[in-house]
Order: sequence, then C-alpha cells, then structure tokens
Amino acid sequence: MSQGGYGDNSYRINISKLRMAVTAELIRAVRDVRLLDELFQWLSPTIVRRFGVQVVQIWVAQIDHQGQCFMKLQALSSQDDSLPQHLALNKPFADLAGEIRSWQTELALSHIRNVFTPFQATLLQRYGLYYCFAEYLTGKGQAPSGSNPAGQGTLKPMEAVALLFFSQPPHLEIQRSISYVLRLAIQLAETNAMLLPPTGAQSNAPGYKLQLQQESSSALLDLVPHRTEDTDLMTTSSPLSNSIVISDKKARRLYTVIDGRNNVKELCNNTRLDLEEITMALQFLLAGGYILLCDSSGQVVDSSQFLNSL
Repeated sequence: MSQGGYGDNSYRINISKLRMAVTAELIRAVRDVRLLDELFQWLSPTIVRRFGVQVVQIWVAQIDHQGQCFMKLQALSSQDDSLPQHLALNKPFADLAGEIRSWQTELALSHIRNVFTPFQATLLQRYGLYYCFAEYLTGKGQAPSGSNPAGQGTLKPMEAVALLFFSQPPHLEIQRSISYVLRLAIQLAETNAMLLPPTGAQSNAPGYKLQLQQESSSALLDLVPHRTEDTDLMTTSSPLSNSIVISDKKARRLYTVIDGRNNVKELCNNTRLDLEEITMALQFLLAGGYILLCDSSGQVVDSSQFLNSL
C-alpha cells in the first residue's frame, strides 16, 4: 500500500484517535499525582501498554554533592517481565542518556548495533530488542525536593531523557505520538506545579505564586477559543457521523459553546464552569488539538506557552 493510500490514511486516523485517548488518560492522571517522579512512573507503563513499546526508561539529570551531573533512572517499564533488572540498569543506558542530555536533542530511530557496543547489542537482541529512539525532555523549572530523597543529589532545572526500545521499527505516527505525549507530560507537570521555578526562595513564597496565578488568570480570561478547522482526524470512524469525540465531560460541554467570538470569561458565564474547571477543560481541548486560542486581535496564541503559564 502506498504512503498516501487508503490503508495508510486509515492507520493514521486510528493512531490519531489512540493519541487523543492517551492524552485524555494523561490529563486525568495529572490530577491525581503530586510529584514528577510519580508522573513518570505512571507514564512509562502507559506508553508500553498503549503504544506497544518493549521497554521504556526515563532518566533524570541530577547534580551530586561535588557538582557533577549524573543520570538517575526515574521510571522503567517492560513488556517482558523476564528482562533482568541488571540489564535495564547497566551503565551503557545511563551513558547514552547522559550523551543525549548533553546534546539536548532527540535520538532518531536506530538499530541498536549503531548505538551500543557489539557486546551490548548482542545482549539486547537476546531479549528481542533491536531498535531504539530517545527523546530529550526539559522543563522551565526544577522538581520539588520531595521528588529527590535526601542523599541522592540535587535535581537540576529539569532535564530528562526517555529511552524507548522496540522489537521491530515502529510506524512513524507511533513515534510522533509517543514524542507528543512525553512533551505534553512535561508541559502539564509545569502547569500543575510539579516543577518549581529555579529562582530560589522568592519563587517558593506563597505571595509570589499567588501573583503568578492572578496574572495568568487575568490573561486567560481575555483569550478567545476557536475550533480547529482540521476535524477529519477527530471524528468517529463511521463516515455517517460528523460528531467530535471528546471523552472529558466538561471539555465536551465547553466545546459545544465555543463560537470563535466569546472569550474565556464569557464562556465561564455561558457554561457555569468556574475558572479552575474551564482551565482544565481548555487544557484537554488544546492537548487534543480540538481548539486554538487567539487574542482579542485574532492572532493565534502559542498553546504550549499557555499550558506552561497556568
């Protein structure tokens, strides 16, 4: 089947629906966790289960007491329970994560022979691991001290590397979806105060946080949500149905009244949702690609900046 054929387009639509379903799960999970390491420990098995990845590792950069950077394994999940723990924790993985952190870029899908030594590659192939790619993740802040037990170093402004291993090359849409979910997780961690601003004691003061919340809330109220034009990937699979599939009840309620004219303050009144509820609904709709946000002049606002600022 050609790249532009019906089969490929059908697969792309199915992956888009899967991505939106995982996005919804992620947004719900964020409401129930308080620490970044808890979010990572939810995220790694979810990626394994939903996207068919054989092994997921999430490494976080830390600074030891001598000021040296090292990578600490924060989350590990595998489809194969027989994979030895020492294999997943060995030094070549930490070294690879450290190199990617220093490059500050992703690692494109590669055969493991092109990434690891022959000995290590042979060992991985013995457990059916032939391909890998990696994502570099960074956040505008550092993890709260509760994420970092005493004696295990101090977390830098947040840098993490996700290593993903496969038995066969995943479809490009799968790779893109995994990357999207990982990056969204960091944005939501920032939005939900799992990352603290790296400016020290001032940023931890209640008055400072209240000021930021008030400024963000004021800016949010003036923004005007618009429905996205590209709805072909967000409809149900039936050609007879044009309805948008939105699993979150409050997000669905908000979506029905978005007309491209009313700002968020007016939508609060129309839906009888309070600011916290409408903020979470907007996050859901933005993350799923259902809407765009515009300022009063009609210019599109960068939604990633919006998520980070809440």
